[in-house]
Amino acid sequence: MKLIKNYFYNMSYQVIAIILPLITVPYISRVLGSDAVGVNSYTNAIITYFVLIANVGLTVYGNRTISYTRDSKYQRSQKFWEIVFIKWIMATVSFLLLIVFIKIYGLYSDFLLIQSIQIFAAAIDISWFFTGLEDFKKTVTRNIVIKVLSAVLILLFVKRTSDLALYIFIVASSTLFGNLTLWTYLRKLIIPIELRNISLKPHLIPVFALFVPQLANQLFMTLNKLMLGNLSTLSQTGYFDNADKIVRILLTAITAVGTVIFPRLANSFKNNDTEKIKKYLKLSFDTVSMISIPITFGLITVSKSFSNIYFGAGFLGINVTLSILAIELIFMGWSTVFGNQFLVAIDKIKGLTISVISATIVLLFSSVIVIPKFGSAGAAVTSVIGEMTIAIVQLFFVKKYIELIPIFKDFYKFFVSGLLMIFACLIINKFITNDWLNIILQVICGGVVYLISLILLKPQIINLKDLKNSFVD
Repeated sequence: MKLIKNYFYNMSYQVIAIILPLITVPYISRVLGSDAVGVNSYTNAIITYFVLIANVGLTVYGNRTISYTRDSKYQRSQKFWEIVFIKWIMATVSFLLLIVFIKIYGLYSDFLLIQSIQIFAAAIDISWFFTGLEDFKKTVTRNIVIKVLSAVLILLFVKRTSDLALYIFIVASSTLFGNLTLWTYLRKLIIPIELRNISLKPHLIPVFALFVPQLANQLFMTLNKLMLGNLSTLSQTGYFDNADKIVRILLTAITAVGTVIFPRLANSFKNNDTEKIKKYLKLSFDTVSMISIPITFGLITVSKSFSNIYFGAGFLGINVTLSILAIELIFMGWSTVFGNQFLVAIDKIKGLTISVISATIVLLFSSVIVIPKFGSAGAAVTSVIGEMTIAIVQLFFVKKYIELIPIFKDFYKFFVSGLLMIFACLIINKFITNDWLNIILQVICGGVVYLISLILLKPQIINLKDLKNSFVD
């Protein structure tokens, strides 16, 4: 039952990760103002690339490597120190590159230097080690405490536009502090390794192989905003950015299961246990589908009422962009299962890389056609097309290694349940005009209809006996 316990640990963190931004984002927007928020967003976007350099592909690679070697204390200790040394080297390189960038670029240098704390946080981040060991309690507890502490500090000390630097410092340093705390748990889990037994070379090719799809994915995620800024207006960019934030927050609930199952999937591959690979892949896909369908359909039906309450009159019409973007949650869930879990676990990174590069090309061409005419709504359409491309290309690669029909066997049951749910929600939408009451009734009635439909259609995942067997080694 360790798997299900880890899932609930991780899910509890995802719930906190969803709730806190819903509190802090509107607070910060009102306190700092649009210009300061824009500076933070812009400088953070720049730092993201330097953090990516510091991490290379080490987070995913470290997770997988520890999953492979976790049964041997010596081997996992050796791999741990080798990966940590690479991290420290890359973080140093990243920081030096940032200093050069700041000297050349010249703008927002103070804010970029504060943001650079994130590079040092990445250097000492060893959460991948505990994930590989399937020890989620430590990382989740740490993450929840740091998230809550960070939110409290923001609400207590960030009071005016001039507090932007303080806000950036609180967010960045809280991550650094949280990562430091994980090192206190290492004493019983690893042993010292002589320097002559440390070899970095075997890790370099697989690490950089994982870095390429991550870099491509970062470009894919930011391309729409860049295209909007050049082909449309800053206002439309703001519409898309705010809608995208909501979708990304909800995505955390969908991908929680993947974080938990990945180490088990990787370990099964290492032990050549094909049946367990199929079992965990089916479990992961069904869980993601069962969660993503109601979230997607529910977000579409409540988008207007939610937008009125959350974004206010200044973002009139953003519900259209939000409704379209919601669709990508289903495809993002699929790519999490088939790309970030399965293809990475079995060390077939080529499929992951090609899928993201293909999607970026599709996104680029479709954006040129759609964005000038439809603005943020057009960008939302291209995002959905891009995410669908990623999922389809990954499925093409996955089918070479595993039969897909058994994996998709129950998907129609989730989809039909979602359609019945959305029908019930649309009826409520027609008769209830109060935004708060509309959302509450839709969540309750839609949830009940969805659950009853699942009980009647009986997908494998809600069979308690089968579910218990899936979580037992």
